Amino acid sequence: MNHLENKVIYQIYPKSFMDSNGDGVGDLKGIISKLEYLAGLGIDYLWLSPINQSPQRDNGYDISDYYAIDPRFGTLEDYKLLIHEAAKWNIKIMMDLVLNHTSTDHAWFQKALAGDAHYQKFYYFSDRPTTATSVFGGSAWNFVPELNKYYFCLFDKTQADLNWDNPEVRQEIYKMVNYWIDLGVQGFRLDVIDSISKDLNNNIVSRGPRFIEYLSELSDQTFQDKILTVGECWNPPLEQMYAMCGEHGLFQAFHFADITHNHRPNKWNLDPLSLKTVVEVYEKWQNQYAGAPAWAMNNHDSPRLLSLWLDDQTYRYESATLLITLYSMFKGNLYLYQGEEIGMTNAHQEDINWYNDIETLNAYQEMKEQGLSEEEIMQKIMKVSRDNARVSMHWNASTYAGFSTVKPWLGLAQNHTTVNVANDLANPQHSIYYYYKSILALRKNFYPHINTMATFHVDDSILTITYPTHKLYANFSAKATDYTPPLAPILISNYEENLPHQLQPYQAIIYQIANG
Repeated sequence: MNHLENKVIYQIYPKSFMDSNGDGVGDLKGIISKLEYLAGLGIDYLWLSPINQSPQRDNGYDISDYYAIDPRFGTLEDYKLLIHEAAKWNIKIMMDLVLNHTSTDHAWFQKALAGDAHYQKFYYFSDRPTTATSVFGGSAWNFVPELNKYYFCLFDKTQADLNWDNPEVRQEIYKMVNYWIDLGVQGFRLDVIDSISKDLNNNIVSRGPRFIEYLSELSDQTFQDKILTVGECWNPPLEQMYAMCGEHGLFQAFHFADITHNHRPNKWNLDPLSLKTVVEVYEKWQNQYAGAPAWAMNNHDSPRLLSLWLDDQTYRYESATLLITLYSMFKGNLYLYQGEEIGMTNAHQEDINWYNDIETLNAYQEMKEQGLSEEEIMQKIMKVSRDNARVSMHWNASTYAGFSTVKPWLGLAQNHTTVNVANDLANPQHSIYYYYKSILALRKNFYPHINTMATFHVDDSILTITYPTHKLYANFSAKATDYTPPLAPILISNYEENLPHQLQPYQAIIYQIANG
């Protein structure tokens, strides 16, 4: 087993985790103040969404200075202190780096706009735009009248794509990555890394002809095999994953095929959960992929899986603990997202004025132009907006959820007075946090028996996974269902009372069927 495998990584969205100075924005000192809480879960890494200097037009994924900490979050000294204090709890820090593009406020781009031909080669400038479209809608090319040229941006017009075909760009990137490694960073999450190579003449904007070459060069000149790296890649085929991840590449990459299996044709139009389809994804990455998959139920770009797939009201505890039981039994590394360990749900906010996310606001305008009613649009937005994951962490039932002493930068979820850390910890027998702690400890100690082939079976709403030494049953239904359990000891269950021949609503239970 690789030394970077069997890890639990907890993602923090810094703006929304803990505000230490009363400005409504989370910060590094706020994170430091909660290290004991985080360590109690049994995590190995803290992944912080971007903390580099940024105008925050896309919540930090538009970096204007790779070497600076954004003043909203603190100082470089605060970041060094976080690395130092986290190490006392045996927690390593993972940095979120955006290497595909910079903010248009970045010094390189500003020099390019001023007419500096040298820095124009750091980006994609052209007299003749192609038909490529932006992920956020509209053309991917933006006209600069002063230059009589267009620049390319795969995302927002304020996020200009870097030209990785320019070797000077690559060397600047490698120098910067090594700077953070030397400072003590021991992990990197690499945003949209599969877009660093492009063939714009043919409208290829992802996994271009030199993608593997650039990824290998990045690895060889920076993190090699010492640093935990995970790439953001949406639904790569197995052969692409093998090419990306290995001795001269990333350690692992997200695939997201499970949480996007019901996008028809995109995130704003969802089919219901198909248990059969999603189990095919589980089986593929557990049995067919020889590497270490990266599993994440939730992240800053996705709504809460608890709200999308299961019951975030009547059976919130059971649904949340079912999901973590299931995902803890997959090989590779497990990525958690802030708040899932207390069963935080979607925000359930019906007014478009509550939302902040640029993607959501752009989609709202597009759907308006398409003729959808306000009610239709808001039903879609409430279900899948990225702001569902970006609300402030619920620490207690106070006015601002214990996150801040003032109104947060983004409004709170409607249920923050009941769904919060204080309430969850006050009831140990029915605490999602304490269940997470138990199942993560089981995963860590039981990992050799998880890192094997398994047999997956779906019968209506019941998923059964059989390993050589243990067997998992999960009931994806609000109805109790008969089943025939093995004559074996129970390793863990999300119900205090287990019925002899019946799976209760959203019950997950693991039996040890053989010694290992």
